[in-house]
Amino acid sequence: MTVKKEFGYCPECDSRIRLRTPRLGQRIQCRECGTALEVVELTPLELDWVFEDLSFDDEPRHNRSRSVAHDGYGDFPPAYED
Repeated sequence: MTVKKEFGYCPECDSRIRLRTPRLGQRIQCRECGTALEVVELTPLELDWVFEDLSFDDEPRHNRSRSVAHDGYGDFPPAYED
């Protein structure tokens, strides 16, 4: 069985990113620049930045700051290398 590979580009650094079986809403991380990306279109494959949808009721204001050491995107799998 042949697996079709789809190619998209990182909107941050323009690196070519290969996905074996892309799914709408799938989140990945660019291997070149580390940007968290989401699959927003399948045909043609289009990647966009991940946007957090936090309302003011979701989290107390004093807990919203992010440190440089932890960006919250480390749990996304990296994209495949070419």
